[in-house]
This record gives sequence, C-alpha cells and structure tokens, in this order.
Amino acid sequence: MLVFTFSGGELHAQLEPQMAPVTCASLKQALQTPVTVRVRHAMFTGPEMSMQLPTAPNQHLLQTPLEAAVIMPLEGQVLFTVLPSHVWPGTTDAVFDLGIYYGPYGRTFFPSGWLPGNAFARIIPEHFERMKQIGRSLLEDGAQDVTIAVREQDA
Repeated sequence: MLVFTFSGGELHAQLEPQMAPVTCASLKQALQTPVTVRVRHAMFTGPEMSMQLPTAPNQHLLQTPLEAAVIMPLEGQVLFTVLPSHVWPGTTDAVFDLGIYYGPYGRTFFPSGWLPGNAFARIIPEHFERMKQIGRSLLEDGAQDVTIAVREQDA
C-alpha cells in the first residue's frame, strides 16, 4: 500500500500488481525510503494532484513499460507516467510523475500531447472524501509538501 501524507491527512492507495506488476515493483523499489516532494494541482490533466519523484536516484524508472495504460483515468486512480528527457518544457531531465485523480473527467493530455499513464494503484474508497478535499485545497491554496511511502505490510 502507498501512503501519501499531506498537511490535510493521509491518503492510502492499494497497489494493483495484477494490473501493473512492473510498475508496482519499480515504485516499491524507488520508495524503499519515504520521499517528500511538492504536489501541485495539474494544469492540463483536470482533477489531478501531480507530484514528481526525484530523477537522479530513480533512473531505473525509465525502463518501466506501459501496462494498464490509460488516458482517461477514473476517480481515485493513481497513475505513473514517464516523460523522457527533453519532453517537459523547461527541463532536460526525465520526469517521473505520480498523479492522483480526485474527480471525474481526468485526462492524460500534456503539452506534448496525449501520453498514457500506468494505472497501478487506487485510493481506498474510505479516503475519497479526504482525497477530494486535498485536491480542492491544492487548486485553491497552491502547492504543498507530500510524503510518499510504502506501507511495510505490502513492501
């Protein structure tokens, strides 16, 4: 299980290794040590909380294949999207994006066009209301820190 710790509380996401086995294994490896990053409300993809994993220590994530790839994520889905070097405007680094889709009508449309993301986890239903509150707070109040960790029972 992934645990996202925001100032407004925790969101738990159940991994779906039956749908995205390589993605789940790769992200568990990347998150062996919890990481704190900035989370922002996405600009192009609709109701998405967008956060990027550090690039330098996670170069193995470039090898993550498309699996359970979607372009119209459902509410509560967590997507992992790899943007190779020189694709995201303003950076020459690869981008390892984790996106939590907190509402309907999400889409994986980026400045470079449609880019599928791997649907590898799902926020547990008991956290949907908190998920929506956190998403709205990002839209209204701006970026904040989030700590992402793998819960030991599933590590």
